[in-house]
Amino acid sequence: VARSSFQFFVTFSEHTRKQTQTNTHTLATPRHAMMMMMATTSALTTSSSSKMFERRTMNITSARQKGMTAFGVKNEKRRSARKCSAESSSSSSSLVFDGTSMFTIYSELNGENVIFPSFLESALHVCEVSRSHPDYISAHFHEKVGTDQFKQLDKNLPPHQYMNYTLFDSPPEEVFSRFDDLFDSSDIAHPSPQKYAMLSASEVDVYPKNDAAVEGTFAKRAKESVDKETKLTKIGLNDRNVAIVVALKCDNALDAENWVQTFGIGNLEKQLKKNFQLAVLHEVKLGLGPMVENDEASQAEGDATPFTHVVYASLGEVEDSIANDAVSLVQQALVAEGIADGSVVHAFKCAFNIAKKGTPCGALPAAREIQKRKEENEQARKNNKF
Repeated sequence: VARSSFQFFVTFSEHTRKQTQTNTHTLATPRHAMMMMMATTSALTTSSSSKMFERRTMNITSARQKGMTAFGVKNEKRRSARKCSAESSSSSSSLVFDGTSMFTIYSELNGENVIFPSFLESALHVCEVSRSHPDYISAHFHEKVGTDQFKQLDKNLPPHQYMNYTLFDSPPEEVFSRFDDLFDSSDIAHPSPQKYAMLSASEVDVYPKNDAAVEGTFAKRAKESVDKETKLTKIGLNDRNVAIVVALKCDNALDAENWVQTFGIGNLEKQLKKNFQLAVLHEVKLGLGPMVENDEASQAEGDATPFTHVVYASLGEVEDSIANDAVSLVQQALVAEGIADGSVVHAFKCAFNIAKKGTPCGALPAAREIQKRKEENEQARKNNKF
């Protein structure tokens, strides 16, 4: 039976579900509890994270007073781009999500971390903290296509091995201020030299606008599926489907308006045909993290952020080779348009769907492995192998 582009969340046992719903923040093991305690102690004994957040907030305030955006780009320069985005999405307003789509891009994943022994554990710690955000809907932690699950504790991970996609039911400009721990937890979990950018973005357009898009984007449907009593979303991303994620800097209003062509999405659809499902354009409203931390002089020049837009293009269940070809098609389009510098283009699969409550994030890798072996055993029985 073919899977759709999203699937129901799976709890791995009734016992685990009851335990985790009783206490959302219960960690999987005493070791995780100790790591959490160490992280809390670190937050209390050092003011580095709060100072970084305050400095970034002051820089944003200063930039706005000077007539600039949160990223330091002069308003006169980007006003037309915002207008074009609004106009191009007028026909898509009923299809797009009206909250925050948070993309966390990791450009450097290595470096010594005295609290967490692996990058994956540190990133999932941030996911666990994010659950306490008052406007949290769900998170969808991705790994790059071709990732070897048995090497996820490797100390020499390549850039962009993982990507996190989190949904909040609040405006992008307010998602950090409504929950300070959202940024502080990342600062603790990913010390230098690790680098990341937390991009708070709005959905502004979709392609194509056909029957498959009538019900709206995945984010929109995820919000609509939230149970009013349990606060749990009922849908998640299919872990077998591929998504091409494109993050780039594009201040040209015409390029942003014609994003289907300039970002290579139209050519992607043409080449993939039925495997191409839906592409969603996001405009970045605010960003935090080492990748976007710059001095005021850089902000004044409009160079404070490496990304202004993010495209999430959903594909079907395709082979890795096809996914890699899709990445090449998009990269070629960006080079042809002269907007490839600094861009990030990779193929990902969703590794973990993380609802408001459920299996503790630290236990998700083990739970996934158990589920995988269970499915393999069931398939072997069907094939009469034992």
